[in-house]
Amino acid sequence: MLIKALIACAVGIALGFWATALSLRDSPAFDVSTIGAWTVSEKAGTVEADPYTRAAIERSGEIPLAAGEGLQFVARVDDSGAALDPRCDYLVGRATPPARYWTLSLVDSQGFPVENAAARYGFRSSEIVRDADGGFVIAVSASAHSGNWLPIGSTDRFALALRLYDSPVSASAGAIEKSAMPRVARDSCR
Repeated sequence: MLIKALIACAVGIALGFWATALSLRDSPAFDVSTIGAWTVSEKAGTVEADPYTRAAIERSGEIPLAAGEGLQFVARVDDSGAALDPRCDYLVGRATPPARYWTLSLVDSQGFPVENAAARYGFRSSEIVRDADGGFVIAVSASAHSGNWLPIGSTDRFALALRLYDSPVSASAGAIEKSAMPRVARDSCR
């Protein structure tokens, strides 16, 4: 009788862990806003974050930006809605929402920087090469490009993470116009 109870407990615990892992992987957070190719969880760094967002953050070990610090936008698709593909080249840019400082990084599915031979993991707003009108374009590609180039490295899936620091839009990210966000345009594929 005791052995049957222990087996039932072990099976129940295993099923519980499996169901939790599945729900964290396949269920989007409830407070996510989508602006073009970019998604943002406005409440990720607050006590008002939904349980799925909190669980995903705790599982990843990420320390989200607090509401007063800024926002993190993530693009897993291009402007047409197609998943980002490491065999393709992308042009990202022209503009960002207002912020004192921003970064654009290439990350893996877990949110970690993607290793690459050039040891270039992202760009900061203070180092970007801009056009005469103040706009910019960052080439995201496995092959080298002149100007602003973010190498994809050897990964099968990746995302782009745009972090805005000290931004007036932190409290109202869902109200950002699509034209204020960087475009993620597929250029060519191999």
